[in-house]
Amino acid sequence: MANGGGPEQAELQAKLANVQRLVPYIKLEKAEKLAIRLETEKEYDELYTHDEIEKLLSEVVSYWVDPDKCQACMICARKCPVHGIEGAKGLIHVIDQQMCIKCGSCYDACPEKFDAVKLITGAPVPDPIPEEERVVVRKGKGKG
Repeated sequence: MANGGGPEQAELQAKLANVQRLVPYIKLEKAEKLAIRLETEKEYDELYTHDEIEKLLSEVVSYWVDPDKCQACMICARKCPVHGIEGAKGLIHVIDQQMCIKCGSCYDACPEKFDAVKLITGAPVPDPIPEEERVVVRKGKGKG
């Protein structure tokens, strides 16, 4: 049997790669259910409904750093378990969406006073700002 590949095969492989990238996210979202130990295969088959799986895969969260709020404090970047946040002290941070495992560590770590990391569901993530525009411009104290 020849491995013809073709457009269908390429599309299927791309979809599979996208789902594989979501495994850490799914583990976090469904940790409680994944911890359940059942007796029979039928019980496992009934554990997740088709609608639940559809919703899980269609409402995937994303995280994005609002360039107008980022203070380049490095807190989110240090908390990212996959080092998926680009930036440096004084440079607005950008989340690499291909590396992001959707764990929310950056969201949880971002100081409330900055509120720079945003959770996005069901919408595309805005494009990152160009590198030359990533320098943080700090407002002087006492100016209002």
